[in-house]
Amino acid sequence: MTSYWSRLCAANAISQKDLWLALRHIDRMLPILVTPRSALGYIEALGGLTEGTLVRDSGGVVCGHGGATRQVECPSCRRIPAPVTLCGRCAAGDQVTVTRIHGPVCVRHRVWLPSGAPVVADPRHLAAQRQLNGSLALRGVPYRSPEVSAAAELLHLNAPERDDVIDDPDDEFRLFPSRITLTGLLTDPRFARVLMSHVLGAHALAMVFDRLVAAHALGHRAAEQLLEGLKIQGRELWVGASAVPVRGGCALTPAARRILPRAKTIRAHMLHHRVEVAAR
Repeated sequence: MTSYWSRLCAANAISQKDLWLALRHIDRMLPILVTPRSALGYIEALGGLTEGTLVRDSGGVVCGHGGATRQVECPSCRRIPAPVTLCGRCAAGDQVTVTRIHGPVCVRHRVWLPSGAPVVADPRHLAAQRQLNGSLALRGVPYRSPEVSAAAELLHLNAPERDDVIDDPDDEFRLFPSRITLTGLLTDPRFARVLMSHVLGAHALAMVFDRLVAAHALGHRAAEQLLEGLKIQGRELWVGASAVPVRGGCALTPAARRILPRAKTIRAHMLHHRVEVAAR
């Protein structure tokens, strides 16, 4: 989408800012910041594209409030993150509550905030917090969200022998990096496109969740390979080189069997930041 917008501006010898100002002159409801995803209809008309082309190509869905492809880009349905308390050093010793950060780590001072006394955060916690502030924030996924809760539940179901308690503060600190990186994979547009298919049954969902959690445990490269090979073809869901039927039963691993009763609920939680396609 951004690439097409850039090429459209270059082809018409106009800067992105000037073209955006022209669009805002037509529609004052567009945001001041250059946000091509918020004006898909206008951009399609300018480029001579058929209606809905950019939405399909970007893998997004249309917001019911006027064209944004993600909730975070629509002022009417953007969720404000829950208030959090700044770390003592950021607040200069005062008690300050803000809604501008999405997680429990102060990246600036490298401390874990939820505990009574500041706890030093290690590099994994800092990286996870940066992911929350970056890609997950752009997807409309704050820390206290159904998506992060679903990731925590999947980790728990995948390894119940660890006897983790999802709401335990100690486990929250220990598992925070894993929960956030898994949330990033679960809300990846490539995975979301598969989850948004209405043909997937509970067994297929349980299997694909199990495969993704297993790939996440192996590292970033394994997870990327799984996402790249994920597709629905006919009546089969392809996960890499293997396929499972989209409907009906299939052989499940022990972890997938534990996920099975919760598979559809977890899918609903993972799509919480998405919106349904609306009539245009």
